[in-house]
Amino acid sequence: MRLKLCLLLATLLTLAPAAHAKTARDLSARMRIDGYTNEFILGDEDVFGYNSSGVFQEPRDDSKWGYSEELLQIRVTWDAQYLYFAVEGVCWDNNIILFLDTLPNRGMSDMSNLNSWKRNFMFDQTARFPGDEFAPDVFGATWDRNTSPRLISHVDANKVIDEQVGPNFHAAASFDQGNTGRAMEFAVPWRNVFDALGGGSGTRDTFVSVGGVSDSVRRLPLGVHKIKICAVLTGSGDGSGGPDSAPDNLSGHVTDGNAQVVIDNYAILDLDRNDDIGSPSPDGIGDGVPDWGVSPISRVTFRYDPPLKSVRFSLADLKADRPAFSPDRGEGTNFHFKLTPPLDPGIALDRARTVSMSANVFDVTGHWVRNLFIKNDQVINNQPTGFPLPLLAIDADEMLSAKGFSRWDGRDASGRIVPAGIYVLRVVIEPNLDRAVRAVVVVR
Repeated sequence: MRLKLCLLLATLLTLAPAAHAKTARDLSARMRIDGYTNEFILGDEDVFGYNSSGVFQEPRDDSKWGYSEELLQIRVTWDAQYLYFAVEGVCWDNNIILFLDTLPNRGMSDMSNLNSWKRNFMFDQTARFPGDEFAPDVFGATWDRNTSPRLISHVDANKVIDEQVGPNFHAAASFDQGNTGRAMEFAVPWRNVFDALGGGSGTRDTFVSVGGVSDSVRRLPLGVHKIKICAVLTGSGDGSGGPDSAPDNLSGHVTDGNAQVVIDNYAILDLDRNDDIGSPSPDGIGDGVPDWGVSPISRVTFRYDPPLKSVRFSLADLKADRPAFSPDRGEGTNFHFKLTPPLDPGIALDRARTVSMSANVFDVTGHWVRNLFIKNDQVINNQPTGFPLPLLAIDADEMLSAKGFSRWDGRDASGRIVPAGIYVLRVVIEPNLDRAVRAVVVVR
């Protein structure tokens, strides 16, 4: 009899749905913001799971600083009032940051000159289609052994507001000198997810009655259904970069904590598809309230599916086809270069990789003469020249030379022919990841 009861109980437990495994109207009884993620449901509320090949999406050994500095998981869930998120990892005397890109047409392009939390990270502003860029406007951050994380809101340009735990959000962290099982956790009201200053950026309260229960819920800004998420581990000082990001970025990290890092990958969290409150959104997608009764991991996609191979490219074979030329005769010099390592056009991810580049001319004393192109800033006939360029185009098609971007006609920035002498062409993979130079001679 005892054996039969045990078997029956095991069967019922197997068939029963997991408790609290989905988003809900109110999760406040379950969610404890204490710096540990026991209240998140393993699997359902993870951002990283296993890909179609059975490989875990966030490697446990990809940090350039070793196992004591490693991002492991992002967890997320929500109810009608709060977004709950956490970052798990190992941290020793450094910082962990989680970025949220919540609204279009605003956010940071880089952190290098912020008035607070200045770090050596840039964010990919290029887009294959509208909305594909990454420009975080809110981020949570902490440092090793700090138990009270900050919530930082981007205001404009290099200005952010750095808020402590208080009426606008709840947060806790438990990172401690490389100990495992630690995390940074947040519970942020929806109005402050979209504006940590409390303005809400279009969020609004709506009084609803669902299932015989009436209360007020926060509706999302009109037209907003998704947010983007990425975490980084950084050095502890202003201006430092970091050894790890989650999800993996394309250009990777290096051991040098001062090196600039480009964040070009992120998770996309789809918040609202359903009409939970019986009041459809005016734009016809969902109801403007983050959906109840869904497993958050089922709503996660990525710009580029992790895990992926990060590649730091370097310049090779910078050559000038005319080492000496006379601009008075209408001559110029074309320069050519290759990027290494080589790419495979048969691999979709390689076809997606881009690179930002600059090329400048200096005289032999090091004085600047002219910019031939600078990242995305050069425009010809009112059209961008195409930087960042697809890497395969540079290697395979010599797009730069074919379109005339890599020709110097011997003139300075004012259009005057420069004096005779030795000049230096400099080509840079931005943001200053690698550079190469070549001397040429101008003859008058």
